[in-house]
Amino acid sequence: MILAKIRKMLPDMPPNFRKIGSYILDHEQTVAFASIYTISEAIGVSNASMVRFAKSLDLAGYQDFKHEIQEEIKFRLSPYDKIALRELDGMPEEKRLQKLFQNEVNNLRNTFENIKAKDLQAMADSIRNSRRIFICGFGISGHMARIFEYTLMCSVNKDVMVISGSVSDYSPRLRTFTADDTMFIMTFPPYSDEIRHVASVVKEKGGTLHLFTDSAVCPIYSLADVVVRCDTNSLLLANSYVGLVSTLNILVHTVFLSAKDSSIEARSSTLTMQESGYATIHEISEKQ
Repeated sequence: MILAKIRKMLPDMPPNFRKIGSYILDHEQTVAFASIYTISEAIGVSNASMVRFAKSLDLAGYQDFKHEIQEEIKFRLSPYDKIALRELDGMPEEKRLQKLFQNEVNNLRNTFENIKAKDLQAMADSIRNSRRIFICGFGISGHMARIFEYTLMCSVNKDVMVISGSVSDYSPRLRTFTADDTMFIMTFPPYSDEIRHVASVVKEKGGTLHLFTDSAVCPIYSLADVVVRCDTNSLLLANSYVGLVSTLNILVHTVFLSAKDSSIEARSSTLTMQESGYATIHEISEKQ
């Protein structure tokens, strides 16, 4: 969360930044929707100082900073935009389906609108250049991690490992993580406590951390090297994963296209292994 990050960094900031940070914490809603000119004048600093302050928080510029605050306030005011069961249940069937369809379309559109091409490319570059790929997810996100693992293993000639389950389940794999590896973590409300442990190990070992989540409220948001936000709004249940699944599909295609020769080799090798397996099974069944 960007405001929590400011609070944490505030005591060690230079005087000018401390002045800006203090004003933002005291007037967060004003800052979220006012122009840089209005805020810089109110604080008594230059526009350039506001931009430098935003960049000191590892953001591209003031507009990104402003967007982060808006998202944080939006989440705090309405973390889940749900619809009452009785309201949805009372609708005519056609209208109810339209409502459900539109919700998924909105999730997909909002996810794609928030994705920056450079972030997906950075993820693809990490997959191509890292020694090994680790994918972390707990609960339903663990199933998404397995899907991502399978599609990657079909497209790259390197080890892909999933971090999931209990601490005792994943610790033997996590302890082998090195600075030459890349970790992908996917987590959505309610955020699993285990992600804090996994993220801390990755950063301690100097590895790269990529994050799929829904909001800056995510407890490991500030630790990630690259973040892709996926809208997960569900009218009834906990989360929708249409944005995440589509984004993973695009990412794997990006990896494939950026290293076609090795990707084609990996796909061909996988198909050969599958054909061999089916032939063996057919041969055994013929003998029975």
